[in-house]
Amino acid sequence: MEIENDVNICGKCGCEISFGTRYYSIVRNLEVFCKNPETEETEIEIDTSEEVISLCKSCGSVFNQNSLKVILEHLPIPGQETRN
Repeated sequence: MEIENDVNICGKCGCEISFGTRYYSIVRNLEVFCKNPETEETEIEIDTSEEVISLCKSCGSVFNQNSLKVILEHLPIPGQETRN
């Protein structure tokens, strides 16, 4: 992700995403489930968060939950051998 003078760059088409413009962001979080000792409710704490890609509204709008699931299924998993 490139941020320069309040401008992001779309990771697909390369267009500028100016400050104040809506855009899509795919983020990788490392989360921890925990229980709040006061309320006894389950909570999620975000340990780290890293933006994987920014997409302009036009490019990002073509993705939905099913298309992202297909993409994620084909990503390599660190530590596992790839087989052809």
